[in-house]
Amino acid sequence: MDALTDILNTLRLSSSLYFRTELSSPWGVEVPAKDNVARFHVVIRGQCWLKVAGQEQGIHLSNGDLAVVPHGASHQLADAKTTAIRPLEDVLNEVDYVGNGPLVYGGDGPGCCLVCGEFRFSDLGQHPLLENLPQALHIPGNQSYNSQWLDSAIGFISHEATKLEPGAHAIIDRLSEIMLIQVIRATLNNTEEKIPFLSAFADARMNRVLAAIHENPAHDWTVENLGQLVNMSRSSFSSSFTELTTMSPLQYIIFVRLERASRLLLESDTSLIQVAESIGYRSEAAFSQAFKKQFGMRPGEFRRHHSKLAA
Repeated sequence: MDALTDILNTLRLSSSLYFRTELSSPWGVEVPAKDNVARFHVVIRGQCWLKVAGQEQGIHLSNGDLAVVPHGASHQLADAKTTAIRPLEDVLNEVDYVGNGPLVYGGDGPGCCLVCGEFRFSDLGQHPLLENLPQALHIPGNQSYNSQWLDSAIGFISHEATKLEPGAHAIIDRLSEIMLIQVIRATLNNTEEKIPFLSAFADARMNRVLAAIHENPAHDWTVENLGQLVNMSRSSFSSSFTELTTMSPLQYIIFVRLERASRLLLESDTSLIQVAESIGYRSEAAFSQAFKKQFGMRPGEFRRHHSKLAA
């Protein structure tokens, strides 16, 4: 398994919520903040402006464009920069929208059709890949991709959201997961900006190290043998890895081991000592102490707590 796939599994993407809009100028809505989600907006027809809380400049979106707000921050969508903004809840109440069919709102001016939704993540913690993504990701519709999968996924989602034939919800959920992966790939391939952690995938040596760690986190990894894996000195490797990922090599190894342990605790009835040994800990006590530091509770408590929530 490659590192990016394992990381996305760690994020535990659970589902997507979506709806289609038919908006006509003038219109402006503010989407409230929400934890553990990444929101997306695809422009099917027309144009609009997106402004994320904390950003000075807005992003202009037009036909075929995709925008992702990866941290669930509050953001505004409007037909023009100067249009008055209303809370989304007020708009939904005004038009009596209950989730069936498109959200129709606005005046008598030019129209804009959007498909909007969100990727929901587990509340068990975030991976630094997600935490370090910019406040907004913008993938222009006319951008040239190495793969046509993103274009195809957006087009298929738009089609299914418009037709809403039997099975449409399941199709959109699965395509949305593909779309998130492709957005991360497109950002990696088409940006010159140094984005913490994501930039590590663009470095052939660091990418190889990440793959090795994720392939076998229980291995007796050290800074020295990881550096040797990519023909780098201990100090040079450690410096490069930390600069690109914002974590030291050993910090990241511990992080991956404990994330793997959390999955085992939730998805199996494996004993605590077996879980500890499977991720490279010789002592259950050492494993328990490290696990509590990352997740705020000991492994047994963690398993019991989440078993009750799932019941």
